[in-house]
Amino acid sequence: MNNNSDKKRYRSLRAYISYIKTFKYQFLLVLSVFIVADILLAVLPIFIGQLTGALAGHPIDHGQVYWFVGILVALSVGHDLLWRSGDLLYRAILNHREYEFENIIFRAVMAKPYPYFVGKFTGKISSYVTGLGREFREFLDATCYQYVDLLVKMPIIGGIMFTVNLNTGLIFVASIIVMFIAGRYIARYTARAEQDLTDSVSNLDGYVIDVISNFVSVKAFRREHTELETVLERRKGVIAKAKHRYLWEIIFWGAMSIVIRWVVWPVTIIMNVALFLNGQLDLTQITTFISALMIFSDYIWMVVWNVSQFNMKLARMEESYRYLFNDSEVVSESAMDEADHRSARPIPGFKESLHLRNLEFAYPDRPQELILQAISLDIAKNEKVGIVGASGSGKTTLIKLLLGYYELPEGVVALDDEVLDSRRLVDLISYVPQDTALFHRTVSENIAYGATGAATQAAIEQAARRAHAHEFILNIDMKYDALVGERGIKLSMGQRQRIAIARAFLSEKPILVLDEATSALDSESEVLVQESLEDLWHDKTVIAIAHRLSTLRHMDRIIVMDAGKIIEQGTHTQLLEQKGKYYRLWQHQSNGILAE
Repeated sequence: MNNNSDKKRYRSLRAYISYIKTFKYQFLLVLSVFIVADILLAVLPIFIGQLTGALAGHPIDHGQVYWFVGILVALSVGHDLLWRSGDLLYRAILNHREYEFENIIFRAVMAKPYPYFVGKFTGKISSYVTGLGREFREFLDATCYQYVDLLVKMPIIGGIMFTVNLNTGLIFVASIIVMFIAGRYIARYTARAEQDLTDSVSNLDGYVIDVISNFVSVKAFRREHTELETVLERRKGVIAKAKHRYLWEIIFWGAMSIVIRWVVWPVTIIMNVALFLNGQLDLTQITTFISALMIFSDYIWMVVWNVSQFNMKLARMEESYRYLFNDSEVVSESAMDEADHRSARPIPGFKESLHLRNLEFAYPDRPQELILQAISLDIAKNEKVGIVGASGSGKTTLIKLLLGYYELPEGVVALDDEVLDSRRLVDLISYVPQDTALFHRTVSENIAYGATGAATQAAIEQAARRAHAHEFILNIDMKYDALVGERGIKLSMGQRQRIAIARAFLSEKPILVLDEATSALDSESEVLVQESLEDLWHDKTVIAIAHRLSTLRHMDRIIVMDAGKIIEQGTHTQLLEQKGKYYRLWQHQSNGILAE
């Protein structure tokens, strides 16, 4: 029971260690160099004591003095040479590994299905992804440069204390045990406070990102002051949690200080000085003790500091990892995903028809509420199919399923009568959405995003011409090299939609899905783009959603949906003659757009 609990509790640390195992030999090589360097420094008190004893001899043995001086110099120089060698090795074979772990985290997040992103705060996701990467870099660095040094010095200093006398050694060991027990107990509360603070900070960061990314709405509704007040109020909560965490940090440090300053130092110094004055210790032993105590004092505060920092890091790591992945093993799953990607069979060619068989669907958070019911649909290759229906009829959900946003049961989707994983169907689809959100990149990069392979500048410009976007692009400063702003804010809605259509021209996929592709265009532009779309889809299978029914008049077939079901289908003329739902939609539309 405790084993499973620890596995869940230390998920992020286990992920870090799993990743380090993928380059364990390089890691151990660097670690061993630092270990030897630390040993050379840790044994200095022994030879300082020996040198002091040699200098106090009567007569002084010069050969022995120079011998111990030589050893001290060799230890110092050897430590420095090995440490610098460790630096160079770290840079050569470990430094890049620090950053590659963030690639694993990013890959694991990007591999998550559509519902994962719907149910989480994107600002918080991005904050935690970069946070986990940063914490790993600091963890790997601290392991080589700090943790190993502490682990090496502990047994050596303990051994030196025992060589002075038994009581000194026992006091040293007892103090370490007391500090470990007290520190572990207090650290639990410190870690809990750090997790609360991390969660509060990430929530605030996500909120700020959300406000800034939606600055158009903020300005349009004059909500600057309201948003500022909200941030200030949330910041008060962050400050309160920071103070709570800092209180536990003070308690932690105070408890450690009592053991060191009030017990170890006074007791060991008084005891050993008394032994020296009574002739029970010689100069070599007392000098060795004092040298070791000085190193111990510096060392023990480093232990306390690193234990404190490690607990806070672990708390931040755990909070981030839990939010992003829960109990998943991202390193092993990432390796499996890569293997699956390399071994994945190519999508079979679309030769004859696409089939949906008895499709039923409910969103994961509302499993009892069927959005689509008994949808069966056969679409022939190169057929042009329009989908219409009032708001809430299920047409947008159907498009989401075709795009692989949600996984469907096996057997629901078939291509040329061969059962196909619904998530692989998207590899056959070019998509032009209603709300085109562009990347904060150049115009060229945004158009090329739809390319099946690498796109030349000539191909990008040709796609823009066919989408009637070339003309307005030439009127922008920097033209195709212009940055479009976050989510394409520098462009109008109509311009963004033409960029989306230009993307589709670069795609060689056989199925084209259009979701209100001309809804943001004026009448003149709509005619031009409609001509472009007809040029684009002449050799493609088309599935188009439209509220502007006039854009679907020349489709081969129009599907009418209502309450998650297909209730009518046929050509525009046939459906009007039936005088059913489509006929009523046609009659009720205003200026060519559905009024429902």
